[in-house]
Amino acid sequence: MKAEISATLKTESAEDAQKLLNRVFEGLLKDGLIENYTFEIETGAAVITEKCIFFKGNVIA
Repeated sequence: MKAEISATLKTESAEDAQKLLNRVFEGLLKDGLIENYTFEIETGAAVITEKCIFFKGNVIA
């Protein structure tokens, strides 16, 4: 089964939002409640995913 989730987060930055979502979804994975996950964070300037790597507040990969 596939489900889509939409949320408005109260975070200071895209990096904080990514950390929060990774923490939530990793917990669900650990508990065996989901098989995998992906997400996109829309910032206006870019789309951030669970795979993006930040350095000093900037996406570097």
